[in-house]
Amino acid sequence: MVRGLIFDVDGTLVSLKVDVEKLRSTTARELVKAGFDLSSMDVTSLHTQEVIDRARRLVESGSVKVHFESFRVALFAALDEVEMDWNSRAEPIQGTGEVLDRLRSANVKLATLTNSGRSPSEWLLRRHDLLRRFDFTLTRDEVSALKPSPDGLLEAVGMMGLPKNEVVYVGDSIIDVKAAKGAGVRVASVTTGRYTHERLLTEGSDYILSSLSGLLDLV
Repeated sequence: MVRGLIFDVDGTLVSLKVDVEKLRSTTARELVKAGFDLSSMDVTSLHTQEVIDRARRLVESGSVKVHFESFRVALFAALDEVEMDWNSRAEPIQGTGEVLDRLRSANVKLATLTNSGRSPSEWLLRRHDLLRRFDFTLTRDEVSALKPSPDGLLEAVGMMGLPKNEVVYVGDSIIDVKAAKGAGVRVASVTTGRYTHERLLTEGSDYILSSLSGLLDLV
């Protein structure tokens, strides 16, 4: 039985073009500004959370004399600006609002968990009249670690007040699958993002859906 659904946003609820190179160059710029040596940071291949974890370890070891929390705040603020730019060109995936309404009518609890910041994420959801359909939203500003870490998903499940076996995480990417597996939560992957049915199945997704409407069969 599924009584709660937690959604990723980018590529799952809305269609947008994420500028990965801009994300990486912005992260690199903030690292340099804070005093990190990029030769010890593999910014081009690591996820944002992995870069943050590496930066934290360098600070904790004493290798870099930086106030870590100040760097983290500055990085997130810079990423907010990047996300606001591409969010302004995003569009909701067709049928999203209708599916969410039908799920709410079935008394399913709904939430979002995204690696984006609260300001750009809420702006995007509100712009397309999606925010009001969720019981709560979680962003990088509230969780201790970004996906693929399971921390945020575990927090979201706790906020729902439901057992894990009654919650499904809905996303479009590999890091969504990894976060769900780490949290011990089932994951439904939609092929509306960058990854194919075959790749998501290989990564271990529990359900592969061509659209969000497939969730109606789960509940």
